[in-house]
Amino acid sequence: MNKIIQHSEDDSEGDENDKTGEHSPSKPAADTNFARRIKRMWLDVHDLIPRTDPGLFIPGMPTNYEIEEDVVMGSKRPHPGGDEDDTGPSGPSKARRSSKKQQFARDGKNQGKTDALEKRRPDLVMVDHYTQEHRQDRCMWRHFAVLMEVKRDRSDGPNPADGTTLTRLTAQLADMARLHLAARPFMRYSVHLSICGDRFNLAIFDRAGGVVSKDYDISNDLETFIRIICRLGRQLDAYDLGLDRTVVPIHALGGWKQFPEFRVTVGASTYITQGLPLWQSSSLVGRGTFVWVVVLEVDAEESGKGRAGSFILKNAWRACGRLAESTVYKMLYSATEATSHLTDLGGVAQFVEGGDILDPQEPNEVIKASSHRKGFGPATNENDDPVLHRVVLASHGRKLYEFVTFSQFMRAAKNMNSGTPSRIPQHSLLTHSRTPGTS
Repeated sequence: MNKIIQHSEDDSEGDENDKTGEHSPSKPAADTNFARRIKRMWLDVHDLIPRTDPGLFIPGMPTNYEIEEDVVMGSKRPHPGGDEDDTGPSGPSKARRSSKKQQFARDGKNQGKTDALEKRRPDLVMVDHYTQEHRQDRCMWRHFAVLMEVKRDRSDGPNPADGTTLTRLTAQLADMARLHLAARPFMRYSVHLSICGDRFNLAIFDRAGGVVSKDYDISNDLETFIRIICRLGRQLDAYDLGLDRTVVPIHALGGWKQFPEFRVTVGASTYITQGLPLWQSSSLVGRGTFVWVVVLEVDAEESGKGRAGSFILKNAWRACGRLAESTVYKMLYSATEATSHLTDLGGVAQFVEGGDILDPQEPNEVIKASSHRKGFGPATNENDDPVLHRVVLASHGRKLYEFVTFSQFMRAAKNMNSGTPSRIPQHSLLTHSRTPGTS
């Protein structure tokens, strides 16, 4: 986060990077790192419902956008305390409400579906803009690079007056961050900017929680505010704003026609994701699991030898004190003859490779939440410092709705049961964690 706030050593260099960030459209996508392209714009989305790609289901997001937009269009949350008879001017970037039901959405006093969606809509967002495609009149969560929330009073800020209480704004930002991380793949953290009255703050949310900057006064710190806006839009690439540096998007992050595919490093191998993820976690704190179908990136000669088959990639953040999933698989498949009861592993996915992911910016160090929190806020608790972990599996699971007969389902259940710890009770170190797409 200091990179966002601090002065650049050479502002002209940042401008030059911006000019060269948009590569020639004739250059093949396979040879382009779209994360390095810096072409962004601010959008006012306070009266829109951000969407996800068709076929991508994320709990907490609507499945019928037309109905939801008809209900809530133009009714973004106002400042608390107003009512339906309030004739005063609305705050910045805030549409007027016409009922107390809409007001209560802001206060959290109504649990209706529409009200919940209203609290999850940011006011302004900085989106990746792909100039080679026509910009649509709607917005997508995966296009968001930075989210901004605007409130009328400084008392609505994210930092509590007593220094300990969770504020309403922080909870709201965290809820939007979990959706952002679920819809924009391979993100290490989500960046947020809040403006409350004459105060503004920066915040990041990751799999260990969130960190909020100190309060800045927009009058006294106007230069800092302008510098932040400039760097967010013109100088910081997708990696600086949270994307995992071991991943390379091979399609435009701001494109509409195709969900971007990614070149992902696992050990000495490289895999290419295929289409939408099979499953993604929608929680903020925890493992943040993504499950993909991937293909091994090989040259033409290796492809002819049949090495270009599809696999399952599991990308997750493991607790630093927990045994790595790749280690569990290796222990299972390296069992000796003395443990002959382990030879029937029909219910366990076939392990290919995997492990903790090394940080390209810190040689011999693995990627942790503390890696991107350095220099911003208090030190991360070493006992609560999630580690980025990946495994590649050769076994393809099936979704429940794909079974057509009861016997198929029962055979699958039998295979799943064969991989449970009950088969090897003396090995208490093994835990049974089932993720869709790997069973």
